[in-house]
Amino acid sequence: MSQVTPSSSRRNTSGNTQSFRVFSTAISLTLAEFLFWIALLTGWYSLREIAPNVQLERTEWWPILLLIPAAACIFVWSLNRKQRLARLLAEESLWPIILPLWRPQLHGWKFFIWRLAFAAVLIGILDIKVGARLKEIKSEGVDVMVALDVSKSMEAEDLGMSRLTIAKRSIERLIDQLDGDRIGLVVFGGDAFVQCPITTDYGAVKLFLQGVNTGIIPVQGTALGRAIEVCASGFSEASPASKMIVLFTDGESHEDDAAAAATTAAEAGIEIHAVGMGSASGAPIPLYDRYGRPAGFKTDAEGNAVVTILDEATLIETARAGNGSYLQATQGLVNIAPIVQAMDGMEQAEVATMSYTDYTHHFHWFFIFAVAMLLLEGSLSSNLFYRNVSAP
Repeated sequence: MSQVTPSSSRRNTSGNTQSFRVFSTAISLTLAEFLFWIALLTGWYSLREIAPNVQLERTEWWPILLLIPAAACIFVWSLNRKQRLARLLAEESLWPIILPLWRPQLHGWKFFIWRLAFAAVLIGILDIKVGARLKEIKSEGVDVMVALDVSKSMEAEDLGMSRLTIAKRSIERLIDQLDGDRIGLVVFGGDAFVQCPITTDYGAVKLFLQGVNTGIIPVQGTALGRAIEVCASGFSEASPASKMIVLFTDGESHEDDAAAAATTAAEAGIEIHAVGMGSASGAPIPLYDRYGRPAGFKTDAEGNAVVTILDEATLIETARAGNGSYLQATQGLVNIAPIVQAMDGMEQAEVATMSYTDYTHHFHWFFIFAVAMLLLEGSLSSNLFYRNVSAP
């Protein structure tokens, strides 16, 4: 029969085997979390470089991985609460005498094993898949280049929220309407560059779109004509598909002649549509500090707030020169139906692209690993918290 001897109690006290060790556990979990994310991101990007046929079935669900550090924070809070409750029952120095077989510091080991299982389940939900072979995919559609204004004036909130936010949401809705069409993304301010080349990978375009902000181009201004030129050069000359440029901008172009650039593009068979982001009454341009907190409004040399106003005349002239249409955003919304209808009315062309097909899904390996970890965690339940002390 097992019994507790004074010497074993002293060993428990001196060895401090019954301390919760909340601080050291929190530090260990923080380090483990840091190493986990470094390993995960490094492994994923390295794998994508080596094997581009590896993809995620549910790329847009990646935020669920943030539940992993959230679970660690909840565990540390729970461990600290248990420690405070235990100290209310008895002094910590008496724990080895009252509960000589208790080992609360090993809560951390159980959580670590559970966390591995939890992470495996979440990664399994994202569903890593591997393309078995390349296949030529043929589809019918048009080629669309979207030009998004990222000048500081797009931060104005005269449409219920920032002009840029509404424009990005509208572009996402436009992407959702595509079927077989190719789309690319150009961002512009005082200059313009291709953010995403023209492609049928709509998920990639949305991913590039998410990273767009008003600080992405250091040269401020609104070079509308330059944006049209970059969009026109982004089309493939070999593609027989009809071509369209859609501009999302407030139209305050002071850098070049947008109408002339639109005329040149129209002569090359490119149709241009303009979406006016802003209102006739305008709004001041908000400023933010490096932490993203509001820091007042942009002012002129005399200290007056600079008001940015939608330049409808320029956009109407540009759309007319490009044989397209002009649309104006309303409060929190852009009606993209006319743009979609214009695309449907254009001549569709068959476009062939190479894409991986016959994907093999590997989510089950992560679920198997998770089950194994949970079985291990369950089998350690009694052994981790209690230690048999045999009589001499």
